[in-house]
Amino acid sequence: MTSPLLTLANVKKSFGSVTAVSGVSLDIYENEFFALLGASGSGKTTLLRMMAGFEQLSGGDVLLDNASIAGIPPNKRPVNLMFQSYALFPHMTVAQNISYGLEMDRLPKAQITARVDEILDVIQLTHLAKRKPDQLSGGQKQRVALARALIKRPKVLLLDEPLGALDKKLRSEMQLELKRLQHEFGITFIVVTHDQEEALVMADRVAIMKDGALLQVGTPHDIYERPQTRYAADFIGVMNFLPVTDNGKGFVTTDGTRIAVSAAADGSRIGAGVAAVRPERLKVGGQSDNCLSGEISEIAYHGLDQLLHIKTNATDTPLISRMTADVADDLRPTVGQTVTISWSAKDTLIFPA
Repeated sequence: MTSPLLTLANVKKSFGSVTAVSGVSLDIYENEFFALLGASGSGKTTLLRMMAGFEQLSGGDVLLDNASIAGIPPNKRPVNLMFQSYALFPHMTVAQNISYGLEMDRLPKAQITARVDEILDVIQLTHLAKRKPDQLSGGQKQRVALARALIKRPKVLLLDEPLGALDKKLRSEMQLELKRLQHEFGITFIVVTHDQEEALVMADRVAIMKDGALLQVGTPHDIYERPQTRYAADFIGVMNFLPVTDNGKGFVTTDGTRIAVSAAADGSRIGAGVAAVRPERLKVGGQSDNCLSGEISEIAYHGLDQLLHIKTNATDTPLISRMTADVADDLRPTVGQTVTISWSAKDTLIFPA
């Protein structure tokens, strides 16, 4: 197996009596797009700042190419951190902002010019090289900040909520742009975000953090389809939860409805727990391993799809079924309508209560 480029070995950080990061161990590989995902206060930004050298470790070690960099100051590490604010110099042009780091390293002027021209072409801003930051759009500023971080050719680029200041449409466009640039440069990207969609779209692997610890690390597909904890299941996307009890013969809801699960889940005896299923797995009508009847209490229209909120006797909280626009056009669901929802046993996850 390929050796990791960056290793966090039991990394810890405390601020007085408050533990911000509690013993995180993680391997990140060359040319990987890795996302640290978590709510505010989960420790993800503190972890990123320790990689960059802006926070001293309270314990553990950070290794790059199997060598410790924990004692190396930020400006001496082959690691760059791109801040959420972009921090562009307002009195400098786009080209001057990008070249600043190379000028501080006293590279020959011809070499600086060549590298600036090259990266301006990659980020598709050659025509704006002489503009000042206040003459740029949000997406253009983001690309300039990214170019400034990339031009020094770091081994690892750290990005702290890089798309947080952009509107929704531009953020979606820049997610794909970041992936393109990461592939183009072949540099390891580590991004901190609280936006689940952002992590799922951009990253090769995602780490979910909570209370300074790692809950789960995996591909976007693994994280979404097979969360390992109820918190992870609830944090990533939308999830339906039904209280269940293991009666020795299987799982049943509070009204006695049997919930069919996969063989793997059926083998875990947990007593009281919850069954979890994604809205897109709940089909209105039809027959499958699991069937419930209920009444549509609310319909949320999203253009591409509709979210139906359906009251059942199996749980106090309405279940949510995602219906695509073409199916909705055929069925034309209405509030107050009684429907049957069904889903497969393989799509049912079981978690302890």
